[in-house]
Amino acid sequence: MNLENWLEHLPATPEPTLSESLRSWEITNPLSGASATSPPIKQRPDTEFEDTTSLLSDSSISDCTDIQSDACSTSYQNSPQDTPVRDIFNQLRVAKPPILCQPQAIGPVPNGVLSMRKCLTDGFGQRIIPRGLESRIRKSDPVAAEEIPQTAYDDGTHMSDADLEGLWSDLESIRLEARYCDMYEKDENAWGLDVVQPILQSALKGTRKLQVTNVQSQQIDPLLLPVLNGSSPRIGKKADYAFSFACRDHEVHNLYQRVSLGGHGYQISHTTDAFTKRTILFSGLEVNADDGGKKAALAQLSLWLTANLEQIQRLGKFVKGGSSVSFEELTLPTVGYTVIGHDWYTYIAYRMGSESHVVGPITSVLADTRSTYGILKVCDLMSRTKTYATEVFWPWIRDEILQPLAMHPSLDE
Repeated sequence: MNLENWLEHLPATPEPTLSESLRSWEITNPLSGASATSPPIKQRPDTEFEDTTSLLSDSSISDCTDIQSDACSTSYQNSPQDTPVRDIFNQLRVAKPPILCQPQAIGPVPNGVLSMRKCLTDGFGQRIIPRGLESRIRKSDPVAAEEIPQTAYDDGTHMSDADLEGLWSDLESIRLEARYCDMYEKDENAWGLDVVQPILQSALKGTRKLQVTNVQSQQIDPLLLPVLNGSSPRIGKKADYAFSFACRDHEVHNLYQRVSLGGHGYQISHTTDAFTKRTILFSGLEVNADDGGKKAALAQLSLWLTANLEQIQRLGKFVKGGSSVSFEELTLPTVGYTVIGHDWYTYIAYRMGSESHVVGPITSVLADTRSTYGILKVCDLMSRTKTYATEVFWPWIRDEILQPLAMHPSLDE
């Protein structure tokens, strides 16, 4: 049994449910332009930041440059108070629509957010290690083995020696690749290819509906980005990976085809990529090397997640015909991750009125790839994300957004 098969036998996570929203709100974003053709994206220059002091009109946070921690430390080391990474969250807070990034939610939150948190956190890290691996773990890392709680071991699953060996081989491969990336100062591409992708692929084993999509080179539709007053640094790259609902699944494929024929056209995601814009995306992961900037990664992830929420909200408003509807009838929360070397940080993004909120990191699900136990916790977290995406998010967006779009008259009529 390999890592993928073991994940399928993990204890079932609490079944998440859709709930009534705590308050109703008014949509202030016009639908105009939601499906319009995106303007060309300017080629990213070699410099890390673009001087926008000459801009006199409102500007959207577009796809011109990257924010990187090393650039900040080099270009602004003499005046840290002016560092764009530090200031970008203040800019997002007053953008239109505003994006609020905070460690904890302030005020009431939608019930859907509480349901998602429950799905991610209840029993996290428990019964994820087959008892048959205990001796191998103690031999490989006796010090770390002493720190593993007994609740992490699973006595209920009996695996053959061959299955245990296959699972152990997969775990050791990931652990060693993460160790080498750390020891030899490999870049974020190595972390993504050698560590992150194997974990994501393992977590999605057994489902045809969801797949890992590399979105490193893809741009967000500028119409979905927040607008800033005056000049500001611009953020470029948004995320490295996302989960997409796959065309290889018969139900998903047929629904995509019906939506394209129903009049709305192909663009149902928040990207401008020729293929990805035709698919529904969920979540996002931003990967940085071990010395990468945590705040820079969060800024990029926040734009990715909130643009997705903005697109779904606009689609929901379109199919509802502009009627007064509650929050959870228009969008559900989503979850995203920043991966800084070994460490995986979890954030939940949701809409509340005209504001987008990004809350985290969620401390109860912190995980890393420094040890076998840590890797299994990361796999547990990704497995829970898959469960939420396929059992809650997909049924909702299928019934509330995609099926009505498939029957909606053409926008040109």
